[in-house]
Amino acid sequence: MASPQALNGSAFYEDTGNEFRIPPWADILKAENIQPILVYFVLFRMASFLAKRYTWTEYTGFKQYRLRNLSICFIHSVISATIALTFSVTHLNEVLFNPMHWYQHCWRHGLLFSAAYFLHDTIDMLEFELSKFTAELLLHHFCCVFVFVVTVTSRKFLPYAYCALLMEVNSVTLHLRTLMQLSGTSTQYIRTFRAVQYANIFTFLVFRFCVQVFELHWAIVNISNMHVFFFLVGTIGGITFLIINSCLFLRILASDGFLGDAGRNAAAINRWDGLSRGDRDD
Repeated sequence: MASPQALNGSAFYEDTGNEFRIPPWADILKAENIQPILVYFVLFRMASFLAKRYTWTEYTGFKQYRLRNLSICFIHSVISATIALTFSVTHLNEVLFNPMHWYQHCWRHGLLFSAAYFLHDTIDMLEFELSKFTAELLLHHFCCVFVFVVTVTSRKFLPYAYCALLMEVNSVTLHLRTLMQLSGTSTQYIRTFRAVQYANIFTFLVFRFCVQVFELHWAIVNISNMHVFFFLVGTIGGITFLIINSCLFLRILASDGFLGDAGRNAAAINRWDGLSRGDRDD
């Protein structure tokens, strides 16, 4: 492990030169990294098992699976959003002005926690849902895990990764919105659901699009200060997420009626199509 040299008067700024080298990928298998991932992964599997055994028992088929899956998604998003917001508020200067060099070992757990969740959710989807929507989510999960592994193994860009993790703030309202729709509570609590819809749009714009524009701009401006590999991760990865989120945003607007009936039919997707397992429960 490289010894950090103080930058800007802080021992948490590492001047190791790792930003000019390809990350040592094998470091993710070190006990300090793989053990937390396995622990968090087991916790998510246990939570999923309990959800499938004791929750949403009044529903059947694919709708029941989606409600249970979304419950775990919601739990992850609440925890990850809380961690990301806490980091961003307490380390705002690092996030905005020096997202490359700041590193503190304990903060890697937020990334390992989310990586474990994405691994769990990938297995869950492959087991219960093979649809055209699955490929999009698998691409999203792969990109997230890849970025987190890059950060942990290089010991660089930790504030940058936490800035990206702020997207989970929107995931809280996104998952809550879908849970209310599938469970039928959206028609029982109309005003609450409408508030969730507007909160979802607001947080989508702020914590997804604004964050992505900031990170893409930062990567382009700082191209000369890093290995081309990290630049490509920041730009190609950022553009990939921007495309995924743009498609998702259009589907949300369509589903919530903001684009009219024509928009609803053109942009909305049907996750019932192409299922390989489970009964449909319309």
